[in-house]
Amino acid sequence: MITIILIFFAGIFNACMDVLRTRFGNSIFAECDNQMWVNPMFSWVNKWKWDGNLKIGEKFLGSSTIFVFVTDLWHLCKFLMLLLLMGAVVFYQPIFNWWVDLILIYSIFTVTFELFYSKILIKKERE
Repeated sequence: MITIILIFFAGIFNACMDVLRTRFGNSIFAECDNQMWVNPMFSWVNKWKWDGNLKIGEKFLGSSTIFVFVTDLWHLCKFLMLLLLMGAVVFYQPIFNWWVDLILIYSIFTVTFELFYSKILIKKERE
């Protein structure tokens, strides 16, 4: 059961990643105050130390590798999605048999992803 819950949340974070990259302007994220952390068009610069327009290195040790998840929302969502998927593997206990479980896990991930990608994370259109 823990695996199912972890897969559900992994689907949410995967949807967040894709919305940030492909539908940002029409998403709930476009209304956030801290666009330098949320908007991928700007947030990528958070990893780097700059001298004017010249990138001179990492902002802090590991800011472009192991600690990249603290630099912007997209990388935080990726970190959490991967962590949840790895946790799902660690806590997996068979529910039915392996192929039914595979279909169940895949279905939960994709339905959750689609619901959040298409509906929940997108701004409502005004009529």
